[in-house]
Amino acid sequence: MKRIPPLMSSTVTWVLWLLAGLVSAGAYGVRAVAVRHPDWVEAVYAQRLYPVLAHGIAGPARLVSFSLAECLLGGLVLGSLMLILWAGWESRRRRPRLGILLARGIPLVVLTLGLGAHAFLLLFGLHYLRPAVRNTFGLTPPPPDVVALERLARTCLEQANAELAAAAPHWDAERGSRLPMSPPELIALLTESFNRCPELSALSSVRFSPPKAPWSSHLMARAGIAGIFVPLTGEPHYDADQPAVSLPFTIAHEMAHQRGFALESEANFVAAVVCIRAQHPYLRYSGWAGAARYVLRDLARAPERYAAVVALAGDALRADWQAQARYWSRYAHGRLAALSARINHAYLQANGVTSGLANYHEVTGWLLAWQAAEKRDTG
Repeated sequence: MKRIPPLMSSTVTWVLWLLAGLVSAGAYGVRAVAVRHPDWVEAVYAQRLYPVLAHGIAGPARLVSFSLAECLLGGLVLGSLMLILWAGWESRRRRPRLGILLARGIPLVVLTLGLGAHAFLLLFGLHYLRPAVRNTFGLTPPPPDVVALERLARTCLEQANAELAAAAPHWDAERGSRLPMSPPELIALLTESFNRCPELSALSSVRFSPPKAPWSSHLMARAGIAGIFVPLTGEPHYDADQPAVSLPFTIAHEMAHQRGFALESEANFVAAVVCIRAQHPYLRYSGWAGAARYVLRDLARAPERYAAVVALAGDALRADWQAQARYWSRYAHGRLAALSARINHAYLQANGVTSGLANYHEVTGWLLAWQAAEKRDTG
């Protein structure tokens, strides 16, 4: 084996440490500037840079029908295992010095993480630093008002009942209503609704990757994940086995992330609006039913009002809710679901969402503001 000269070894080590420091400091600096100037994030990043990046990063994913992110993750896991095995074999043969391995290995890890941080910030992370719904829809959540909340809950339930009756889907005793269309048709309807929304029309020219159901959908369910957006490939993913009533809402939620709505409450709001404005009654049903679940959760703090309103839910809507509860109860208490929830909570807090997982339920204020704006526009 050819021995590396000490000077070369020292130079390589110092270069690695320098690159790792510069890249990591750069990622921190970009985020620090963005925190202080959210208006720059909106005007420069969200409106100009991100559409170009999103169009480009989704290019490879648009060419294949399967999940590119799932393949990359599988390759990464397999490659990491092979690298560990190779390193173990080489260490037995050559017994390299631990100090050299650490001096080069640690900066390589830091450099990789720094590059990953840059990629995440450019492809998605900076969206956490802007009030996307406020900027895009021109809404401001109103002060808490139980009367307005009750009125919104009644609207959600009445509309959900009506749209479900109009859709007239087939039924399954265990899984509730059946999706009255194929998944590709559902995705096409959602895409068309996104493009028709005047507030979202600025992104209608961007060719996003279509949402995909990965081969590992069962693992997503076991982890308690209905859907997930992967910024590295620009692909929204959804658990294809979940009850049909939640499929349009779930897919629209991940498509909202894809379009720059990073906060879970904002993605839920956009999902509800896009589904409610869709051309097919089953999508509108999913939007109203999904919104109702969040609104009723807040209204439950006023038990008497809650009891009076929840009684408006029709038998068919209740059957779908029960199907959802049965499906997710299979996985709610598993170790993978608990670990996934902790990771997601920590991830959200690390990105400035102080409420963590509770942010999913903070959609009610946006829905109240939207309902008030809709009444002003039509009244």
